Order: sequence, then structure tokens, then C-alpha cells
Amino acid sequence: MEVTNKDILKHYLSSVLIYGLILLILFVSPLFNQNIENPWFSYFSVLCVYYILYVIFAYPIFKKLRPASISDSRNVIIFEFFKRQFLKGRSLEQKLSDMNLKENEKQSFMILFIKTFFGVYSLSLLCNKFLPQMGYNIDFLSEMFNQSVQYIQSNGILGGIMQYIDDTADMWLNLMFTLTTLIFAVSYLTEADFLKNRIKYADTTPLGIFSCLICFYPFILLTEKLFPIQMQELIPIDNLYLRISIYILVIFVNLISTMAILRLGTRVGNLTNRGIVTGFPYNIIRHPDYAMQICYVVLTMVPLYAAGDLNILGDVVLTIGMLLWIAVYVLRAVTEERNLIKDDDYKKYCEKVKYRFIPRVY
Repeated sequence: MEVTNKDILKHYLSSVLIYGLILLILFVSPLFNQNIENPWFSYFSVLCVYYILYVIFAYPIFKKLRPASISDSRNVIIFEFFKRQFLKGRSLEQKLSDMNLKENEKQSFMILFIKTFFGVYSLSLLCNKFLPQMGYNIDFLSEMFNQSVQYIQSNGILGGIMQYIDDTADMWLNLMFTLTTLIFAVSYLTEADFLKNRIKYADTTPLGIFSCLICFYPFILLTEKLFPIQMQELIPIDNLYLRISIYILVIFVNLISTMAILRLGTRVGNLTNRGIVTGFPYNIIRHPDYAMQICYVVLTMVPLYAAGDLNILGDVVLTIGMLLWIAVYVLRAVTEERNLIKDDDYKKYCEKVKYRFIPRVY
């Protein structure tokens, strides 16, 4: 279908209006503003610049390129839904009928919610937590490397390597988290054919939505309330050899998780089908990221038993919490597959890669 100038104008104006309203909600909402630590470099500042650039450049770009997706613009669908609610001369029955969401309207609202919630969440973490620390992390790693050379000279190669890992494990994790959060932010806040992240459809089921939201704010606050444990170290174990062994495993599982996210690239994202990926590590198991997240939960929570800071009740709560987090990632995998299985490409992928988490087991 040919994209007309009228189609382009409707899509542009609808998008400007909807994105502007979202920015206004973010600006007046204390829930989002409490995360802004630096007013000059915050996720809200980035979004404002992003919005201004969109207002200035989107229309001429659309007129030049005339993307086919404009003919089925989700923002126009959302705008038309609200416009329908204010039509006059309708019966009560018609008004109630107009309030029901059609399938394309459900998809449009859900995709807008996904971009807003997860995009803002990722950008907030990136701007307010990870990027401000990145320079310090890199400098720290460089300094620790220089010190490790001195450790090697005085304590041998093994002693120097162990000391370097002990001093820098959390920094390496922060750098990996920074990279993956950046990928998530770009994925949620963009959608284009050249990025290969055009959304085919979204999961609109309550179970699918809940299984994703439970891993994010504000649900994550519940975990912090249940486990108010202040640790100076990521792994609170006195035995150096055991601590280093766990650090190595923690870095390894997060490295595999990072590789899985890098493989997905801009296709990564919750509740959506943006295309199927079959390369490593997705040619071994179907959910390598979730599998590594489960390993990470176990590796970082089991040592708390040995730390000696918990009583019997604390051990019980810790065990329940760990099992619940494992269950959450299993639930996410199952609900995602229930959504993705509608895609013929994913059906073929499941025939080749038969196991979700553990090769030849499950």
C-alpha cells in the first residue's frame, strides 16, 4: 500500500502528541523523578533531547523515506481509539462497545507500554547508575592491573591473578551490566528495519506481562525488603580460594549472559517478537540468558548461608526467595515461548534446539 502525505502527517502528529504526553507524565510523576540524581545528565534529559530531535527531523525523514509501516501506524491507532471515545450521538451500547479494545489496539497499547516502561527503566539505570560510574570503574581496573603486576612480582603469578580478581570482580560485572543495559535501552527506544528490531507482535496476556514485570521496579523493592543485608563484598566468604572460585563462576555466567544479549542485539526486549536468533549460545539452549541469570542467583545467594549473618528464619526466607527467583525465570521462559510459538520460524527453531535451560535435560 502506498504511503500518502496524509498518512505521514497523521503518524507524525499522533506520535508527537503521544510521546509528548508520556514525557509530561514522567516529568510530574514522583515515582520517576525520585530516580533523577543529576538534573543535567539524567534519563529525562536524554528523553527530552530525543523528543526534540524527533519533532524536528521525523517529518522530513518520513517524507523522504516513506516507510511502509506508517500505513499501519500504532500511534495513529492509539489516537483513533481515544478519538472514538469522544464521538457524540452514540447510544450507551455503542459507547460501551467502543471502549473494548480491538486486537490491533491491544497490540498498539502494549507495545507503547513496553517501550515506555522498559525503555525508561533501562535508560534510568544507564544514566543514573552505570554511566556516571564507568570512568571510575575503568580507572580502577587499570590501577588494579598495575598493582597486580606488583603482586605477581612479590607473590607469584597465581597470587597476583587471584588478588586482581578479588579486587575487581564487581567492577567487571558493572561494565558488563552497563553494556547490556545500553543494548536494552537502544532496543526499547528504537524500532526500524535497518536495526532489525521491527516488532512483529507483543504478548498481551496477563501472565506474560506479570512474569516480566516481577523482575523490575517496583517488584524488586520486595526483594530488598526481604533481604536487608549490607555486604562490603559481592561474595561474603572469608576463604580466599573459595571466594575467588565463586567470583570466576559469577563472571563467567554473566559473560555468557552478555554474549546472549549481544547476539540478540537490538532485537532484545521483553514481551515482544522482534525476530528469531539461532547463533551461539542460542544454538545450544533456547534461553541462555535466563539460564545464566538462574546460575547468578544461586552463586550470589548460596554464600549468604556461610556468611553467618542469618538466623534460622533468615535461612528459610533466603531459601524461599532463591527458589522464587528461579521459578520466575522459568515462568518467563515458558510464557515467552507460549507467545513466540505463534511464529513459524520459532517452531522450526524449537525443533532444532530442543532444550530450554540445560542441554539434554530440560
